[in-house]
Amino acid sequence: MQPPDYLADYLKLKAANDQLRERAKQWLFETFGRLIAETNRSFSDQPGVAMIQTGFQPREFKADRATMVGEAMAARYRMNTLLVEVGWPRLPEHGFLTGPGLARGRISLSPNPTIDANLIDELILKQRGTEADWHIISNKQIGAMVTEEYLRACLNRVLAD
Repeated sequence: MQPPDYLADYLKLKAANDQLRERAKQWLFETFGRLIAETNRSFSDQPGVAMIQTGFQPREFKADRATMVGEAMAARYRMNTLLVEVGWPRLPEHGFLTGPGLARGRISLSPNPTIDANLIDELILKQRGTEADWHIISNKQIGAMVTEEYLRACLNRVLAD
């Protein structure tokens, strides 16, 4: 009888979790991007109204004691910038996620590009069978699921003057 290959099992689990993380990150960014595109189309009927500018960049941020490594999507309208960050520990020195999450995220708003963004909500990616859903962390508890309506409300905050 051959002993179990723990390394192979670990690598298989890691690959499956990484696929869930990437799909969840793509859903979040694509949904947010689509909402921005819809908003920009509505602005195109109004001459002189600024469009929402978007951009992506690599990002690291802290969640509890761990370092999340990932990507950020920014949406800028006039002076307001909404920042959506997603990441997870990639190396042993990044630490590990506590609780039942596969990844973490943050949504923040800055009234000025030279000012640090104010945290709106922290997010956690929670596995559900073979899928995963983003949830809002409220009072250190897993709260409501992140929906398109929630992302639209976040986008509306960047549009408020």
